[in-house]
Amino acid sequence: MVEIPFSIMQLIEESTNSGDRFVFPTKNSFVLLENKIQFNDNQTYFEISIEKTDDYIFFVFNFGNPTPRDNELTDVNTGVKRENSRTITEAELNNQAFFFYYFQKNLLYLSNSHKKAAFEKMLKEKLNTDFKLKTIFKNIDEFINTLKECRQIKFSHINDLFSNDSAKKQALVDLTGTDAPNTFTITAKYNKHNIENFIRILSKEKNNNKISSLIINGFDESGFGIVYNTENFQQKMKITATKNENEKFKTDEIRDSLLKEINR
Repeated sequence: MVEIPFSIMQLIEESTNSGDRFVFPTKNSFVLLENKIQFNDNQTYFEISIEKTDDYIFFVFNFGNPTPRDNELTDVNTGVKRENSRTITEAELNNQAFFFYYFQKNLLYLSNSHKKAAFEKMLKEKLNTDFKLKTIFKNIDEFINTLKECRQIKFSHINDLFSNDSAKKQALVDLTGTDAPNTFTITAKYNKHNIENFIRILSKEKNNNKISSLIINGFDESGFGIVYNTENFQQKMKITATKNENEKFKTDEIRDSLLKEINR
């Protein structure tokens, strides 16, 4: 048995409706995907198998490169060489990556984070819709260090959040007409320097049980989406699986182990 680490991220898609620009995908988001897909990205050839159910969609990436290619093959036991019959347009698909999206949790489990750009590009190409993967953080310092731009802050408040500060309470009444909304969502564009102190205050308020369900969405320096989420999210998960005679993982074992761990 081999241990396989999976990163856990949020997957969102560009909405075609009015309202939020990006939403969580549903089963209908992937209905046009075929069960077998061929795809090229950065000189890498991918063969992708897709399993769709009411609960999840499971992507198995088998991939390889036609280059580099040696003119000869060498027997590692004897050292004897022979001509390499593989052509420059052929590749051995020895590499694998797994992407498992669970609809109920709105979470994507991926075995190879280096292939997330290829995953996004494949979905864009096949479905003509933008999909983004967002890294989930639970440590506020790690999140702030990675953050370049903040797009949305959302949290639920406890009843006494504003009661001890009359100025804040009056400002809330002036703004909303009430002092007791259940959830606050701030949707605006801030750079990190303008909002870093506010984010740290919110984190402190969460630790003091004055707010709950704090979620902050933003982008890092590379333009990748990131999420700070104080709920019970893991950032990593490990499963075990066996390999076949060609040193490739048995995909049924990968799927079953993921389902068992997700629903633990």
